[in-house]
Amino acid sequence: MGKLLCILASLLACLSLNAQNPCAGCWGKNDTSATLTTQDKKTLRLYSKLQWYDFSTYRFKGSGKRAVWISYAIAGILHGGREAYHAEPTAFEKRFNAAPQSWFGSEQWKRQYYNRDPENMPHKPNIWNPLRDYYHFSGTGTKYLLIGGAVTIGASKQPTKYKIVDTLIAFAGFSATASLTYTLLR
Repeated sequence: MGKLLCILASLLACLSLNAQNPCAGCWGKNDTSATLTTQDKKTLRLYSKLQWYDFSTYRFKGSGKRAVWISYAIAGILHGGREAYHAEPTAFEKRFNAAPQSWFGSEQWKRQYYNRDPENMPHKPNIWNPLRDYYHFSGTGTKYLLIGGAVTIGASKQPTKYKIVDTLIAFAGFSATASLTYTLLR
């Protein structure tokens, strides 16, 4: 039900944005496209051919890269904790002395039911699932952080090969923090 509402909200937003500009059809010509300035072209090196092996203009900072790498590291921590819980549900109880039915506990899934009793039907509303326990929170949080980082890297004004390098750095951080978190919790 939640996915359907998200799709309908997206469709409504697209249609309302399209209605604001009567000259542009849904997939018609859009005359309001951005144009590159001379500085943008120099930055992107559109005036000269950039060889695949030339990384002389690559910058480790800027364009939100630091925020992307930090978000990928956080996503790795969340994912590593989720995998540790999945492999051994008592991982948080052993490491942090969490109660079994707490947000981190081995029986956190019971928090999805009224009075934490699976016999009490119906299930609590699904819209709050990502906030009720660590397992659901970490899955949702990881997805949003990874998608947000990918959009930030993709929207940056730099050559495609630099975007690929940035993505590889981000996923290296994601993998390293996920592996470290999993190892520490197990």
